[in-house]
Amino acid sequence: MIGKRLATLADVLCRNDVHVYMSEQLLEEIQTVIAQPKFDAIISAESRQAFQDMVDNVCYWTPITIQAKSPIRDIKDIFILSMAESVPVDCIVSGDKDLTELKSHAGIPILQYSEFLNKIDN
Repeated sequence: MIGKRLATLADVLCRNDVHVYMSEQLLEEIQTVIAQPKFDAIISAESRQAFQDMVDNVCYWTPITIQAKSPIRDIKDIFILSMAESVPVDCIVSGDKDLTELKSHAGIPILQYSEFLNKIDN
């Protein structure tokens, strides 16, 4: 999920009407992905640290208390669905095709980031 639209991520995370939930497992996955060498030219070490600081300051930390059941293709992503049920949330925002192809889970819409931006801008 690297693109021009993500330049607005900090603004979205800091909105009073948007609550972003984070779990240790989700943060670990994000850190693993952005630490890949292919992102070195795109995401500086300073930006990675700024992201970590922002997550610590604005995200709501939540434990995963429910084990979701889903026909999701990549079972490693089931924790995201479990986290969404544990909170519960209004929507799941993801660029992961395995998630977005589901369209929804347990009545929770699964939106791409651009769809989410459109929703909160209206």
